[in-house]
Amino acid sequence: MNTDTRPLRALICEDEGVTVMQLRKALTRAGYEVVGEAVEGERGTALARELKPDVVIMDLNMPGMDGVQATRRILEEAATPVIVLTAYCDDKSVEDALAAGACAYLVKPVASEQLIPALKTAIARFETMKEVQKENENLKEALETRKLVERAKGILMKRKDLAEADAFRQMQKMSRDKCQTMKITANEVIAADTILS
Repeated sequence: MNTDTRPLRALICEDEGVTVMQLRKALTRAGYEVVGEAVEGERGTALARELKPDVVIMDLNMPGMDGVQATRRILEEAATPVIVLTAYCDDKSVEDALAAGACAYLVKPVASEQLIPALKTAIARFETMKEVQKENENLKEALETRKLVERAKGILMKRKDLAEADAFRQMQKMSRDKCQTMKITANEVIAADTILS
């Protein structure tokens, strides 16, 4: 996530002043930059949108919009690793926050020696999840393209009485001649067939 030399930027969403001070101190000591602090969930989501931090530390028991809702909203608006804080390790809201997309959780009081490894783990896990999601999107796109190409190839085979390999080569040539992807060519063949039918 952090490919340049700037420090990682953290947003703290916590309503207990003492905890905020401890988190800020631990983050700063570890070389992170605390770019914002929020004492309620709604403000936390607004700051996340505005500041685009590299990581968000979110208390689950925030006034107004709780930490689960805030986590969900932040992740809907921008892909950001979120670590949730809770007073109880068996809290159902921890499960809800993880289901909403949080990468990790810590039980309060948070020891500074736990915070940084948890942050690094959460960021690494988040990056892995993003890579898997991108691979899934690429596979989905490839499958969609393949279906369109097969359909267009079938149209060319039927309309021009071509063998499958020849129809495929013709689509490749059309794509090269127009400097476009096979998906675009396939869509054009399908659209033309619809008009001519």
